[in-house]
Amino acid sequence: MAKPPEDPRVADLARYRKQREAEARKKPPKPPRPPGPGLLGSNPRAGLILALMAVAAVLYFLAPMILSKLH
Repeated sequence: MAKPPEDPRVADLARYRKQREAEARKKPPKPPRPPGPGLLGSNPRAGLILALMAVAAVLYFLAPMILSKLH
């Protein structure tokens, strides 16, 4: 038996509900990134690495002065 032609006046509410649920599950779009590389590059830990290197450099130069004054 052939299916009767669909009546355009009848709305399939389940289809709209599925579409709405799919949109709700979709991740929100990420904000646009500024063009070009960042100040410290693409590594997210670059600031931490830079701070550790600065502390190491300060200790490298100041530690001998502080230790020489203790003697």
